[in-house]
Amino acid sequence: MTSRRVGIKEVAAAAGVSITTVSHALNGKGRLTDETRQKVRDVAAALDYQPSALARGLAGGRTGMLALAVSFVDDFSLPVADFDYFLQVMNAATSTALELGYSLTLLPTDARSTRLDRLPLDGAVVMDPVRADPIVEPLSGRGVHVVTTGRMPGGPESACWVDNDHIAGTRAMLEHLEQEGARRIALLTAPVTSSYTIDALQAYEAYCAEHDAEPIVATIDETSEGGAFAAANDLLDAPDPPDAIYATLDRLALGVLLAAEGKGVRVPEDLRIAGCTDSEASRAARPALTALSLNPERLGREAIELLIELIEHGVPEEPHRIVPSLVIPRGSTRTIAPSTLRVD
Repeated sequence: MTSRRVGIKEVAAAAGVSITTVSHALNGKGRLTDETRQKVRDVAAALDYQPSALARGLAGGRTGMLALAVSFVDDFSLPVADFDYFLQVMNAATSTALELGYSLTLLPTDARSTRLDRLPLDGAVVMDPVRADPIVEPLSGRGVHVVTTGRMPGGPESACWVDNDHIAGTRAMLEHLEQEGARRIALLTAPVTSSYTIDALQAYEAYCAEHDAEPIVATIDETSEGGAFAAANDLLDAPDPPDAIYATLDRLALGVLLAAEGKGVRVPEDLRIAGCTDSEASRAARPALTALSLNPERLGREAIELLIELIEHGVPEEPHRIVPSLVIPRGSTRTIAPSTLRVD
């Protein structure tokens, strides 16, 4: 048999004060003496009083509702469910929101056409925003708190975001490919519109300049295995083809692997393949694909924690958070003894 939850009335009665005094004492409001405030808090703790998240939110003019959206470029038509990375971020974000007393709703991928002004949101997490983002800007414009996973290119310095260090991560992956014998490394990238693709391209070009190597960049509009398959075929048909390809999404790396198989190119003997973001498909591939894991569960958790801190306490002391990434060597790059390389 479960005991009835203690309410604010019981706390007020036990402390010998009014309900208003209890509310002010527990929320740091009102003109109360330190003695009264501490007494109320001690009584509440002794009774194991847990204030209602909904009541607390309504009292502060909040709804307790958060949203999560993925900001796709216009020609990005693949569903979110096709990407392990997005699902892992969303699952972690949902459970974290519930633990902290908030509900989280997932906005559709065409959220830019949704009447965002009709949603009674306290805040939102937007994944992979683009410049002048069509989801971030309308929400921010109506006073909704926003945290992004990945930085919005050209966004204000005061923006709150959680991200990986993609420059360091890309560099670590390129060095891994070099250690495995690669000398002509190509970059296969999704549209360079999000901060992670911008950072990956910057790191790649810097690496090539330092090594006096010819940059080999293929940018595709169709972010799918099919698009990567076609681009990889072109790269492998070149007079001097690359001996390694780093793709900025796991699905693109899978498309490269398919192209190599179709041409009879041996992986990893003739071509080393690696991708940014890890997935079940990457692990199940033959050979298994080397990946840069972005720690998506931690990204989702920290994004929600940062958002709630922003909602409840104003601009956080640390509005920018970096989550470590991991280089996970597998058979596609000929690592004999797999290990995990952390990138801080």
